Amino acid sequence: MPRLKVPRLIHFLLSRFVDGAVLGLAVGLAILWSDLGEVARLLAASKHDAVLTALFFGHTALLFGTFGMCVAVMNLTDRD
Repeated sequence: MPRLKVPRLIHFLLSRFVDGAVLGLAVGLAILWSDLGEVARLLAASKHDAVLTALFFGHTALLFGTFGMCVAVMNLTDRD
């Protein structure tokens, strides 16, 4: 099966997004585990706890992934 050749810039951005998204999932897990701001209690008290938890993790992954891409682009130099 032939591999899909991804342009270098797209590969760069996707890899930085995935790095940031994984970090965001870890931060979201730490927030829920430590019950920072009583987020875990609020999610558990809701009747839609699974959907809200998925949205919480999706939002943190998207936020940190986008932030990771932005930082990577801002740190590019002319020779990169």
